[in-house]
Amino acid sequence: MTTSSQNQTASYAEVPRSYYDIVVAVFVGLLLISGVTATKLFEGPTIPGFSDWFYGGGPLIFDGGAFLFPLSYVVGDIMTEVYGWKRAKRAIWTGFAMTFLAAVTYRIVSMTHAVEGFEAWDGVLAPVTRITIAGLAGYLAGNMLNSFVVVRLKQRAGENNVAARLIGSTIVGEFVDTLIFCTIAFAGTISTMELTNYTVTGYVYKCLVELCVVPLTLQVIKFLKRVEPSYGR
Repeated sequence: MTTSSQNQTASYAEVPRSYYDIVVAVFVGLLLISGVTATKLFEGPTIPGFSDWFYGGGPLIFDGGAFLFPLSYVVGDIMTEVYGWKRAKRAIWTGFAMTFLAAVTYRIVSMTHAVEGFEAWDGVLAPVTRITIAGLAGYLAGNMLNSFVVVRLKQRAGENNVAARLIGSTIVGEFVDTLIFCTIAFAGTISTMELTNYTVTGYVYKCLVELCVVPLTLQVIKFLKRVEPSYGR
C-alpha cells in the first residue's frame, strides 16, 4: 500500500528570474568588507603646493574603506536605476542590518578570553563603538539620499541623462556620508587639520572613483535593463 508520505512531492518557492539577488549580495559584501577596513587610517601621497596650502603640509589621509567602499555607491546607483526606490531601500536596510549584526558579533567575540597567540584579534577587529555608530549613521543617510536623488532625477528625465544622475547622486550622497562618518568617528581624536585632510580627501577620492567608472557602470545598467524580463513593464 502506498502511504500518503510517498504520494507527496517536494515543494519549493518559485523565484522569478532576475539579477537583483546578485546585485544585493555584491552590495552587502562590499559594505561588510569596508566596515572592517575603514577602521585603519593610512597615509597617501603628498601633493606639493596644494597640500601645503590646504592641509598645512603632509600626505593625504585615507582609511582602508577607500579600496572598496566607493564601489558600494556604484552598485547602489545601478540597483536604484534598474530596480527602483522600493528595491533599493530594501537592499540598503538589509546592508544596515548585516553591518549592525557584524559589529555586534565582533564585540561579543572580543569579550571572550583568547587562547594564547590569538590576543591580537581584539585589537584588529573588535569594533570601537564610536566608529560603529559613525559608520552606520553615515551609511544609512548617505545611501538613502543617493538612491533618492537617482529616483527623483529619473522621474524627470526618464531614460535620458543616466550618467548625470549617477554622478549627481554620488556627489550628494557621498558628501553626507563622509561628513557624518568622519565627524562622529574621529572628531577630537585627531587634529582639526588632520580631520579636514581626511574628510576632504575621502570625499574627493570617492567622487573621482565614481566618475572614473561611469562608462562601466552605464554598460552594466544597459545589460541589466536588457536582460531583466520585467524592466519597463
